[in-house]
Amino acid sequence: MAYTSNYKSPFIYFGRKGYLAEVSAADQEVAGTTATSVVATGVAYDHATLAGFLPADHTAGISNTSTSTDGYRIVIKAAAGTTGDRGAAYTHDFYTGAAFAAAADPAAGDVTELNAAGWDVANTNQITVVGSGGTAFYDIQNTDKLWVEQTAQLATAALPVGTITTAYCAPMKNFIGADTIAYAQEHYDGTALDRTILSFKSTVGDATDDTIVLTHTAGKYKAIMEALEEIANSNNYTEAHTFFDLDLDGNEIHYRPNLGIVGCFIDSAAK
Repeated sequence: MAYTSNYKSPFIYFGRKGYLAEVSAADQEVAGTTATSVVATGVAYDHATLAGFLPADHTAGISNTSTSTDGYRIVIKAAAGTTGDRGAAYTHDFYTGAAFAAAADPAAGDVTELNAAGWDVANTNQITVVGSGGTAFYDIQNTDKLWVEQTAQLATAALPVGTITTAYCAPMKNFIGADTIAYAQEHYDGTALDRTILSFKSTVGDATDDTIVLTHTAGKYKAIMEALEEIANSNNYTEAHTFFDLDLDGNEIHYRPNLGIVGCFIDSAAK
């Protein structure tokens, strides 16, 4: 990758967005009123587990119409049709907006966003889906898919989506290279996903690389490399190029929107 100057370098900026997708054949089905749906590890590179997102603790809401202010959402996609497994609070598909054929009976492919009364998070990583009672319950099945997705950057540290930093900025001359890693998950809209790790020389000068883990639409590795090369060869030295960011209001900023970035995990040395 060529650069325009030996003394100046464009800067690149990444904001954090927590994201995990999970499906299991063993740990999700509700028995009675509780189910351990997810135990997130927070390990950035272990794509076989639930990388990079530790959702903040949340107590299931008293009101079935309450809305979570935790800055993340929980979405479930039914793998097969079931009977009586969804509360009356859920009437429309979260992704398509279409009315459910039968509100109480999830059909294969139905996408449901739980409201604040429908789940509980304890110990900062264990998610429990309310399995009965009220109108916001969802009896999640073993082969259903579940997503936890950050929806807004919070002003406080109430949402630990990783460790150390909440954003990252570095000169492009610090960019070392990028690797793809297998990721056998999809987004709730059905889009296949990949992960790419971007490595930068440490901003504190130690021997450990700073890394950015992007979760994005499958097959976009080359396009990501082209975008990085474009930034590296730009003549913009007055402001950083925002590659991805999620602001306080939940608005996403993309350098190239067609990359389909749904998650951005930052692992950098302590400052």
